[in-house]
Amino acid sequence: MEKTNWIEKIKETVHIAMNKGLEIGGRYQSKCYIFTIEDRFEFLIHLDSNSISIYTKKGYLSEKYLITDRDDLELKALVLSIKEYNEDMANSELEEFIKSSLDEIKTINDIDYED
Repeated sequence: MEKTNWIEKIKETVHIAMNKGLEIGGRYQSKCYIFTIEDRFEFLIHLDSNSISIYTKKGYLSEKYLITDRDDLELKALVLSIKEYNEDMANSELEEFIKSSLDEIKTINDIDYED
């Protein structure tokens, strides 16, 4: 039986969500990673020197898994990628709002000066 590469599976899950343009959260706190994908899916990953535990809303699994420094760095890089993704999404949303607002203003008389 082939051993599951959990780090690759976690990265794949997050990248699928990114490609679909979903809301994603990711954070790291003392060997514990928390990832959320919209309100639909949240999972927590706890690492120690020889095991990985994954907790979801409906269950959890824990298995022996040798965590390498590279695994830890890849998960930290994934959290950073999520941060950058969220910054890009926010910027895109702002740009879209500004563009649509400017398209609505046709003349100087269309500007509201009630402030």
